[in-house]
Amino acid sequence: MKSRYFAPAVVGVVVFGAVTAFAASLTVSGTSLGAGNATVDTCNSTASVTYNTALSAGDYKVTTAPVTTAASCAGKAYRVTLTDGSGNSLGEVTGTLDATTGGANPDFTSAGVAASAVRGVSVVVSG
Repeated sequence: MKSRYFAPAVVGVVVFGAVTAFAASLTVSGTSLGAGNATVDTCNSTASVTYNTALSAGDYKVTTAPVTTAASCAGKAYRVTLTDGSGNSLGEVTGTLDATTGGANPDFTSAGVAASAVRGVSVVVSG
C-alpha cells in the first residue's frame, strides 16, 4: 500500500526538481528584452516621434517621422510604426539612431501611407 503513494510522490519531486533546475538556469543579460527578468537600463526617459506629410496625387501621405531622443541613445537601433485606429500597422521603418545626436528621420515615402489613416505613431529604441 505504501508503494502506491510513494511512487507518485517520488515522480513529483523529480519532475519539480527538473523544472526548477531549468528555470534557475534561465538568464537575461544586456539591454535586450527576453524571457526571464533582469534590470534593463534606459538611455532616455522619453522619446519623441512625429510625422510629416506632403500632398501626393490629391491625398496627403506620410513622408518622414522624425525621432528625438537623448544623446545617450546615440547609435542604438530604432523602430517607428504608424498604426490605424485598430492598432494595425500601416507602415514600419527600422534603422540606427544618429551616432552624435541620438535622432533619426525615418522615410515613409515609399510606403504610401495616407495621413488620414494614421491614428498612432510609436517608437521603440533598443540595443
